[in-house]
Formats: sequence, C-alpha cells, structure tokens
Amino acid sequence: MTPILYCHPDSGFSYKAALALNLLGIEFEQRHVNIRIPRDQRSQAFRDVAVHGEVPVLLIDGLTLCQSNVILDYLATRQDAAGGPRRLDGADLQQRLHVREWLSWEANRVSLNLAHSRYGRQFGNYDPALLAWYDRRSLADLDRLQAQLSLTPWLAGDAPTIADVACMGYLCFTVEPWAEAAGLAMGEWAQRWPALKDWYDRVLALPGARSAQAMFAGHELRY
Repeated sequence: MTPILYCHPDSGFSYKAALALNLLGIEFEQRHVNIRIPRDQRSQAFRDVAVHGEVPVLLIDGLTLCQSNVILDYLATRQDAAGGPRRLDGADLQQRLHVREWLSWEANRVSLNLAHSRYGRQFGNYDPALLAWYDRRSLADLDRLQAQLSLTPWLAGDAPTIADVACMGYLCFTVEPWAEAAGLAMGEWAQRWPALKDWYDRVLALPGARSAQAMFAGHELRY
C-alpha cells in the first residue's frame, strides 16, 4: 500500500515528513487537510487517524504515525530495519543520540519560535510585544545553527540526517515576505548567517529534495 501523508502546505511540520519521504525515495500520497476550519468539520477520514487532530499524520507499514519528529525517527530507523543501509540517521549509537538531541532542540526552538513569528504575521493577530519575543528567539536560533554549521557541514556531523530535515521545516518559509519584518529574511542570510545559507542550499541540492512551496503545489484541501 502506498504510504499516505495527511498534510497542509503552510505546515512546516508537514514539510519535514514530506521532505524525509522524498529524500528516502519513498513514494507517498498527499492528502491535504483544511486546517483553517474547526477540527470537528474536517473529514472523517482524517479525524479517524489524527489522534491529536493535527497534521502531519503518516500511514505507512500498517502504522499510523503522528507528530513530525516521531515520523522522522521512524523513517530513519525503517531503512535499517529493512536490512538496507541506515540513511538520514547517525552512523553509530553516539551519533544517533546526537541526532535526537537536535530533534528535541528543534521541537522546542525553531518549530516554536520561527513558526509563531510567521503565523502571528500571516494568519494570527499577535500582540506586537509577543511577536518581538518570538523574533528575538528566532534570531538566537539562527545564530545557534550558524555556530554549529561553521564547524560541521551537517548538523550532526559529516552526512545529512533527520536533524537537518527537522530544522528545514520552518526555515524554508523565510523566503516569504513576512520574514523581512521579523529580521529573518533569506535574502540577509549570506551576510549574517553564511554557513547556514550554504547548508540550506546543500539540503535542497540533495537528490529528491524540494522546497515546501514546490513540494505541496497542485493539491486541493479535501480533508
């Protein structure tokens, strides 16, 4: 059965899952969920599998996986369990633990701060002081990524992993107009965060990689 990903084009969490699937060469069906309507009005097919009522949800190998970083963890270990080479994961236990340190950091930093800097401008009505708080934290997050990527080509070492996939989730949206007001615009990266910009370009140059905007184009909100 072809894996099914319930997702939304504005969701960086959805993008993480879709990017990992593409990088691993796993064909999947996109089912776009209308997250702008109340949860009880979304399709029954989605509500039946979305235990938290959120995207993404991945149906694969007879499993129902919710939460983006759980999906990434499963996809990285799935290749190994299938007897093939481990891909998008660390080469040994220490490195795999390091990868998951980055997953935990990302969940509490980029996927919180940058996501709200974006949401508060594009879709919400956040108080300016709250937006400024998220912006400051987002800038600190990009500084942290710049520091690491000045030392290693990928976040967890010499090869791409799900740590890199996770951190791409919302960074790809900094090409949008909202990011200029937040001080996060991609156009400024080459000067302020050059190692981060080089890494971003390397991620999108990987076989199967696509931007979020390209990844989700051409699908209706049907669920």
